[in-house]
Amino acid sequence: MTNISTKRRCQLALLMCLASTPLWACIQPYSPSSTTARAAGMDTARFAQLLEDSLYWFPNKGWAATLRNANGQVVASINQGLARTACDPNGAQAFNTSTETPWGSVSKLMTTAAALRVAKQRNVSLDEPLIEHLPYRWRNQIHSRFVVGENGSGPVTLRMMLQHRGGFHHSGCANRTIKERLLDGDIINCGSAAEPEWQPEVGVRSYANMSQGIFQIALAYMDNPLAMNFHEMQRANLPIATYDAQIQTITNDFYRNYVTQNLLTPIGVTATCNLPALANVPGANYTLWYSDANDPLGELPSDQSHSCAAGGWSMSSNEMSLFLHQLKFGSLILQPDSYALMEGSSQDSLGWWRSEWSIGTVYTHNGAWGGTRSEVRALPGGYTATLVTNSGPHGTLGGALNTALVQARRKGIADMHGVLYAR
Repeated sequence: MTNISTKRRCQLALLMCLASTPLWACIQPYSPSSTTARAAGMDTARFAQLLEDSLYWFPNKGWAATLRNANGQVVASINQGLARTACDPNGAQAFNTSTETPWGSVSKLMTTAAALRVAKQRNVSLDEPLIEHLPYRWRNQIHSRFVVGENGSGPVTLRMMLQHRGGFHHSGCANRTIKERLLDGDIINCGSAAEPEWQPEVGVRSYANMSQGIFQIALAYMDNPLAMNFHEMQRANLPIATYDAQIQTITNDFYRNYVTQNLLTPIGVTATCNLPALANVPGANYTLWYSDANDPLGELPSDQSHSCAAGGWSMSSNEMSLFLHQLKFGSLILQPDSYALMEGSSQDSLGWWRSEWSIGTVYTHNGAWGGTRSEVRALPGGYTATLVTNSGPHGTLGGALNTALVQARRKGIADMHGVLYAR
């Protein structure tokens, strides 16, 4: 009944919208706008043109890209399409590099930075067992896979989680809770009988949302174990369901506040895990997500305050670009020795995923949530690149960004040395 009701409401909204708004007002022609500046070792105009040409074949409702150099200057800014259509109650909004957009799993870079900052400030070893930073009443119930490990891995540690070596499935496993997965060993088949999802061993590097998602809880215990001990004692005699809910409310709030106050506010970035709240702010520049470029209605992303660590942060392309630049080159977020752990080897890096390209070592991450897709890159020469879209088709967005960056970098290097560029 709920699905039928929802469908009818959407149909009615669409009919009302189209009755008062011509369809062309809800569909933006492909006419990207870009601004570029000269940059050493990077042909920014070529980057913009290649990316615009590639994304023509993947018509999204809206998208934006930002390229920033090692000095922190934005040297390429590209935007196309709509963040919201004329059918939206708050009116149409062009999609640009200032549009607040969900970044999905790119949020894991923020969570990794938060964990490294706390570890540095509070003298917490990343090789401490994860179990020591979980709610007290869970600890004697945690599955042995995570307490003693598998095949000589030893117990799951904070470092192993940040390296995606915790032994968790990639998926959300049918929305099972963090606690359920910790207690049952995450050994339940998250796929189907015909196509079971592979169960990685503890110690084996395998991407999983739980890897950084666990820090929505663990970060508070890492930062202030005495305060968490006080909260635990106050709730020692509560029913377990009430205890779980209250402890996780405390840790969720701590995580979001810590990231905001210690990682984002100092560098002038505003971000949220609750994008729907922006719908109540007059004039706010935020996006909906859409099924495709022809979808006139879209959908407002849900409040992710309870699961922000794994992939729930929303911000603009410019803000994500600034965060990545400050993360690598500034000192307000991490000290250089802490950030160096993020750019480790292909097996040891924390947060980032290392790749070897023809232009050198590149660190990458991508994200997907609802209709949005995101890609970020840290490149040789100190360049950082971001790309985010609010609808399908998604195609090979990462491939389009990679090709544009490689060719623009090679052309820029050739120009620096006064040699003929050959593709």
